[in-house]
Amino acid sequence: MTLATYQHPVSAHTLKWIAIVTMAIDHTGHICYKWLGWSTPYLTMRFIGRIAFPIFAVLLLEGFRYTRNRWKYLRNLLVFAILSEIPFDLALTGWENRYTSQNIFWTLSLGLFGVMAAETCVRRRIPRPVALFCALLPMAAAACVGEWLSVDYHFWGVALIELVYCGETAVSYLFRGRVSAQTLRNMGAAFGIVLWAVSYDLSHGWINELYGLAALLPILLYNGERGRYRLSKWFFYGFYPAHLLILYAFRDTVFQWLLAG
Repeated sequence: MTLATYQHPVSAHTLKWIAIVTMAIDHTGHICYKWLGWSTPYLTMRFIGRIAFPIFAVLLLEGFRYTRNRWKYLRNLLVFAILSEIPFDLALTGWENRYTSQNIFWTLSLGLFGVMAAETCVRRRIPRPVALFCALLPMAAAACVGEWLSVDYHFWGVALIELVYCGETAVSYLFRGRVSAQTLRNMGAAFGIVLWAVSYDLSHGWINELYGLAALLPILLYNGERGRYRLSKWFFYGFYPAHLLILYAFRDTVFQWLLAG
């Protein structure tokens, strides 16, 4: 069996479950900091949580690639960005700090908009160097808006989505025909994620997002299929605000009692 015929075992449904479970673990660790401090359990939960965002970036671009209506896709993200803001503020930032950070759906929305604008530029009938330069402008602008609005991960969150898109596009173009198209996209996504994680940690002077490179294994094994057993997409959309509300409700009751005991 060659790389061109190898069938990857991981579906989009599996990727979604990995992403939401690791995200929930990360957020649980976040709200338990007041009791756990910088302990091994706290750090373990936060490091596991680094796996989630790279997978969400890949899934976002899969949706971008296959959706019938990209503007409707963006609209759905923006609707859930609005619905998730209060749960996000209550559970993670604290209501008194609600203006200091915005939830991950805003990050995903900006990343998607930047990619949509970039692809529009590339498809125009203008010289390729000019098109590529023009494509970089909306992506850079989207990342800067992310920093200005203080979305989750700020500038870097939007940049990850765009780097994954650029990695998928570049690797697929340079090596097309040598292995399967899905393998090339997986490899391109992995390249973008590694570049992002290294750049992020170097710029912040710590080792944090490098733990998220564990996400590369399921991403490289992704087969591009939805999966045989899958829940509605609305479940995965709604999981984010729902789990934040649950964590907020448990934070000063059940969690406090368990950790105190």
